[in-house]
Amino acid sequence: RRLTPQVRRRSAGRLARHSRTERAGIVLLTLASLILIWSLVDDLALRIALVVLLLLVLPAIVVIALDRRT
Repeated sequence: RRLTPQVRRRSAGRLARHSRTERAGIVLLTLASLILIWSLVDDLALRIALVVLLLLVLPAIVVIALDRRT
């Protein structure tokens, strides 16, 4: 046995399932959606509601769009 600890190269979390390009796309599209919400919607309460809705629906959108099981 080796006495030095083995270094893991890849993380085992949920984001590890997607490539770096896919993760960047998810972040960029989310930021673009947030910018559009804040620039196009005037009412503050509606803005907050839309941001919360976006953050709640985002995992489902990612699974539907980038699922590799099929």
